[in-house]
Amino acid sequence: MRACVLFALAASQPAFAQHDKAVDDANATWNAAFNKGDVPGLIALYDEKAVVSPGNGKTIQGRAEIEKLFKSYFDAGVHDHTIDVVSARHVGNVMYETANWTAVAEKDGKKTPYKGVLLKVMVKGADGKWRTTAHTWNAAQ
Repeated sequence: MRACVLFALAASQPAFAQHDKAVDDANATWNAAFNKGDVPGLIALYDEKAVVSPGNGKTIQGRAEIEKLFKSYFDAGVHDHTIDVVSARHVGNVMYETANWTAVAEKDGKKTPYKGVLLKVMVKGADGKWRTTAHTWNAAQ
């Protein structure tokens, strides 16, 4: 009986790395805002009470704190952000994904590449827009 239940659960899940257009569209919108350094556009993609953990062992909450964080990245010359989805799921008005990310920090003519893994949860609002409610990432050594 347990094997049948486990098989049924596994069969109901999408194949690894398979996801739908909503995830790709949300990532494209996020990358476009980030890579333009568009702080207001980027912050609008987060819920007002979103929680973010930027891989430093701490969390921040709310758009004002998230804005300060991303502004500090832009001031440090971070750009060319990419997202490569590893696994994603879209169920009703909730989407979540695990992905690999890359970015480059450029300061005084020196380019430093960064990469890591992210986990993001997005919720579709009554206005039809996807907003991130939880976002955490790490950076590879």
